[in-house]
Amino acid sequence: MGSQFNTFSHGEIKDIDLDNLWFWIKRTPECVGILKRICTDIFTEIEFTPYDIEVRSSGRPKNDGLLRVNRAKSFWRRNSGKQKMYNAGFDWLGTGDAYLWKGMVQDQLKEFVGLAVETKSTDFYDEDYNSLNSIEVVPSSMTTIHHDDFKIISYIQKSKVNPSMKKTFFPDEILHAKLMDIDGSVYGFTPFISALYAIKTINAIQDYGYNYFANGAKLDYAFKFMGNVNPTYIDKVEEQIKQYTNVSNAHGSLILEGADKIEIEKLNDVSEEMEYRQLAIHCVGRLAFSFNMPADILSSILGVDIKGSAGSSDIENSGYNRNIIECQKYWEDLLNSQLFIPYFKVEGHFERTFKQDAIRDVQRMAQAAQVAEFFMRHKFPVVDDFYIEFMGIPKKFLTDGEIDKDAQPVGMLSGAVPKGNEQRSATKKSEQKPQQSNNKPIGS
Repeated sequence: MGSQFNTFSHGEIKDIDLDNLWFWIKRTPECVGILKRICTDIFTEIEFTPYDIEVRSSGRPKNDGLLRVNRAKSFWRRNSGKQKMYNAGFDWLGTGDAYLWKGMVQDQLKEFVGLAVETKSTDFYDEDYNSLNSIEVVPSSMTTIHHDDFKIISYIQKSKVNPSMKKTFFPDEILHAKLMDIDGSVYGFTPFISALYAIKTINAIQDYGYNYFANGAKLDYAFKFMGNVNPTYIDKVEEQIKQYTNVSNAHGSLILEGADKIEIEKLNDVSEEMEYRQLAIHCVGRLAFSFNMPADILSSILGVDIKGSAGSSDIENSGYNRNIIECQKYWEDLLNSQLFIPYFKVEGHFERTFKQDAIRDVQRMAQAAQVAEFFMRHKFPVVDDFYIEFMGIPKKFLTDGEIDKDAQPVGMLSGAVPKGNEQRSATKKSEQKPQQSNNKPIGS
């Protein structure tokens, strides 16, 4: 009996024109700066570690972990992995989606299959036969997702040169990264979509400023000659005005005669041309806020209008750093689960360049250790899990056993003075007593 559900296979198109979105992003320096800053912070140097395999075989060499790490490093370096991640990050932030294609050498695998079976009996582990030889970025603006009501069927990429040409990728060939999940769509969401009108407004203000200067700006003054004036006289006045507009002749005097009356009207005031400055600052601020960018990063382009206090700046930086770390964890999970572990039996981790939160954790643990020691010393009736959670220790790092609450305190956390120090302190005090009796205070 067939399924009672009817599934309809279709290719859902994103509800925004990505080519148009990229057009506005690329012509807005503020958008490009945000993309570059975030990608630089996320995609740092990657470190590989062997992935623990539960069942170890006697045929696995002793330096197996090092071999796996070296293969992963070689693959990453050969494919310019950092630059590929950087490019994928631009797509991820710009459109909400990033697609990475895992290049498989199927024909080569078929040629080696007999050899692989034969050699694996003596050489248990050889990643050269994993059939993966490259990783490439598939442009998100050229990709649609073909799916039914339950799962993704394929990814379809159209050619930028010839849109009628299409290439189909199956789900196991593509690593799909989504920036944000909204409304259950198969596509990711980016704040640039929400900020599109702010981006267009910034561009309109920039175009206004450019055209203002490209068209020669405005006339500074208008000279109105009253009465019946000889054209030769007007030409002579124009020559004199040109002479005195030269910087070297500034602040001179100009004597005019020959007209009944001359009216001079000032046309251009610089302050009028700054009327959209606050609007531009507002739009850039909204754009940066959508990506949780700290205010002090923007102060260089927005000026004094967006300065924050020292305390608020620390909080903003900490929030931004946490977001970067969360993004790094997301990409680590994606790459490890679909690339590094299946094909190389290693895990990759991006370098954490923000140490402020780590320092705060150490300071918190140092203070928590004193409280935990006080509880233990006074034998508070609490279970070990209380201390583990109180200290913030991840349980994956714990071994079997119980906390030794009767252990002697070590270091200065207990406030105890080592026995040797007590003896030296008592000896020093006894030596000082005769000296104190011989040198009595004045007036005693």
